[in-house]
Formats: sequence, structure tokens, C-alpha cells
Amino acid sequence: MRMDEQEARLILQAYSPGEANKGDPHFDEALKEAARNPALARWFAEEQAFDRALAAHLDTMPAPSGLKTRILAQATPPATAGSSRWIIGLAGVAGLLFLLVQVVSLWRAPASGAAALPDYAREMTSFVQLPPPLEMESQNLGAIKNWLAQKEAPPMDVPPHLAALQPVGCRVLSFRGHDVTLICFHRNGNQLAHLFVVDRAAFPELKSGAAPVFAREGEWTTASWMEKDRVYMIAVQGDRAAVQRYLPNA
Repeated sequence: MRMDEQEARLILQAYSPGEANKGDPHFDEALKEAARNPALARWFAEEQAFDRALAAHLDTMPAPSGLKTRILAQATPPATAGSSRWIIGLAGVAGLLFLLVQVVSLWRAPASGAAALPDYAREMTSFVQLPPPLEMESQNLGAIKNWLAQKEAPPMDVPPHLAALQPVGCRVLSFRGHDVTLICFHRNGNQLAHLFVVDRAAFPELKSGAAPVFAREGEWTTASWMEKDRVYMIAVQGDRAAVQRYLPNA
């Protein structure tokens, strides 16, 4: 059955030129309908012009730190291509998806060397400034480690003073192609302490046994160090003393 104009508009709202949409039967049929319908063709041309202008404007704006990590962390698998629910839901989220894709595209090529560690601290701290969406919640650290092992997350040694706190849960994040394990702990009432662990390959400039690297991100302080083949980072709200009490040799 031929696609009508309203259905074609819903689909074309999410269309962007390039290889990403090539071969998609929904976009192909909508484009055919636009070629047959002069009114739809005019609307589509205006829509594409607006998208290009918006993308150009966004390209001049810095991407908010932490947004990329939060977008990826909350991403869900797309619905099947043939479902009517996909068509209906597309209209409501098309504009938002376009903005998110453009914001994510603002990230430039990764910095190398020591510059990567400040970026990592800033990105991860920005992610946990709002309550982080956790994949697994538990007050049992052993259960959390078992869940992470099932996800094939790298094994870790939780610092003793941090392990003494009540855990909240965990999840697996990503930073420049490297899996990052996050475990959250209760501290000082409603405040949390966050432990991030990533493979040392992400930060080859760090040396085992070197003093922790401290950084301040607004109200948050981070401490990063390399141990064996892992890079650990603790992030808490407070000053250097607030994070230092949870370090391995505290």
C-alpha cells in the first residue's frame, strides 16, 4: 500500500543525508512519496535547510561536559524496523534525537598523553553530578562484583576505606573506546562516593606507584592513580581531604 503524506512527513523528520539512512525501506519509500508530491517536496526541502542551519549553529557551541556519557548510558536498543510503534514514536522523538546526535558530533579527536586524564575526570564527574542511572543496585559489594564479573568487567581491588561504606550499585560506562566500571557508595547521609576503574591502556602516561593525581571540578574533587593494570579514580563532593580519606594508603 502506498505511503500517505502524513506518514512520510513523520519518517522524513528523522532523515539526514548520508550513508546512515541508505537502504532503509522506510526512508526510501518516504523519499519516493516526496518525489511524487510537490507540497511534500517543498516541506522536505525547508526541513532539510532548517536542519543544516541548526547543525551549523550547534557546531559553534561547546558540548556540555558529561552529556555524551549520560546519553550513551541511557541509550536503549531501537525498536524493530517494521513495527507500527516505531513509526508512531518517531514523530515525538525525531527532533530530540537530531539534537542529541549533533551534540555528540561536537566531540573532536581524543587528546593524547596527560591531557586525557583531566578530560576523563571532568567527563566522569559531570556524569555523577546528577544521580547516575545504575544498571545494577545492591547493598552487597560481593553481589556487585559478581554482576560485574558476569559483564566481563575488569576485576578490581576496592580501597578498604571505600569498601567499608554501604554500596549503592554499579554500571559500565565508556570513555574513548575503553570500558569504565563505576561503583557508587553512600557517604555523609545523601552524598555518594564514586569509584571509577578503567584499563591502564586508557592512560599510558600514569605510572604504577606514583602519587595520586588530584583535580577539582566545581564542588567535586577527584583522585586518580594507577595500580597493577588498572587506573582508579575516586570522585566525591568536597575538598582534597574528603577524597583522600578513601585512598588505599589513607
